[in-house]
Amino acid sequence: FRRVLFRSETTMSFERRIDRFCAEHPDAPRDLILASRLLLRSARLLRHHIERALAPFELDLSQYLVISMLAIDAGEPTMPSELGMSIDATRTQMTRLIDGLSARGLVVRKTSEHDRRSLELTLTPAAHALLERAAPAFHAAYGQAWAPLGQTGLASATRDLAALHENLAALEAGQP
Repeated sequence: FRRVLFRSETTMSFERRIDRFCAEHPDAPRDLILASRLLLRSARLLRHHIERALAPFELDLSQYLVISMLAIDAGEPTMPSELGMSIDATRTQMTRLIDGLSARGLVVRKTSEHDRRSLELTLTPAAHALLERAAPAFHAAYGQAWAPLGQTGLASATRDLAALHENLAALEAGQP
């Protein structure tokens, strides 16, 4: 109970700060600011929650995503740049991720037969075994995080987040 109360107090302080800001800036869109800050803070908390679940497997979320995506692509060549787009990672981040997974014996790099300037990635048997062990914890962490919404709330949140994502992607592309 004490922990829940503390988190509630933290949220109230957060909202009070937004209220104080909006009081000084009457044109500020309070509800949009609050929704945006809650979304960003929730995304950070979700990532931390999942990474705590993956810690016993010595994986972070990005490493898990790389391994799981490569497992899906088994038998098909996968280039780091394609994978980076799928998990929202930059080239530099992908290089570090692949370096780390390769050093652990989880990923093998190979020069592409089609383009000698490109690399193709494949998983090792050790990575497949690690994925089999880590996946249940990963899925359970998602379940715990989204449980308060229930199935109906989750479906609604997913639709709303998809619409927000589509709008933000269009704005980033320069489309009104």
